[in-house]
Amino acid sequence: MQYSALAGLYDALTDNVPYRKYAAQIERLFCRYGQKPSLVLELACGTGTLTALLAQKGYEMIAADISPDMLSVAREKCRELAQPPVFICQDMCSLDLYGTVQAAVCCLDSINYLTDIRKLRRAFARVSLFLEQGGLFLFDVKTPAMFREMDGVCSVDEGEGWFGAWRYGWDAKSRLCVHAVDLFFERGGVYERQTEEHLQRAYPRNVLEKELETAGFCVRGVFDGLSLRAAREETGRLFFAAQKVTPNRRAPEEESKEQV
Repeated sequence: MQYSALAGLYDALTDNVPYRKYAAQIERLFCRYGQKPSLVLELACGTGTLTALLAQKGYEMIAADISPDMLSVAREKCRELAQPPVFICQDMCSLDLYGTVQAAVCCLDSINYLTDIRKLRRAFARVSLFLEQGGLFLFDVKTPAMFREMDGVCSVDEGEGWFGAWRYGWDAKSRLCVHAVDLFFERGGVYERQTEEHLQRAYPRNVLEKELETAGFCVRGVFDGLSLRAAREETGRLFFAAQKVTPNRRAPEEESKEQV
């Protein structure tokens, strides 16, 4: 399973991720579009760093992730918060909540992991179903430009008792990026190897906008990374702000076929 071997090391490997800037961007967009949500859903929450930051700012958080190992780390991280988040182990394509939320966020290019257009549609539809009318859905994606830059890049890192190597490959025709991870953990004087392969797809901006609109969203803005500058197509990371305005326009029978 993706992020099984990585779960315990994820925070050490991503200590350069600007989580506080992500939290600030989310709050800027809430303010920009006149939103004051109290109950916020975070999809693909990982080890819960952003979840904890938003909870500390006073938001009641529901956080979902497909990896039990990542959620285990997240629960421990948030255990002593004044208002601990509710963590659920769910794929964003089959999101199932007890009620609605007032806003939803999905950060660190997790949407790119939806490599099948049917999964993308399903995920957008599920978010729309559980988001209150007028609520914001905020997410960021890597663009083809960023994936092209990553093509062929290799990197290594190490810490106490472990060593890791990463390789990236990009196929322009399929718009797929393969991210291979080899981790070596010291076990009694020898190193045990664990390998994970991560697959992401770069969707053109117009495709994302079309699928959001079909799912009942109005795209209020597309920004250049963690800023409020209007994004250009060649921008490496796009940050979307979409507002739910209508019910999902895709017929229920179409969604059923997509799950097959």
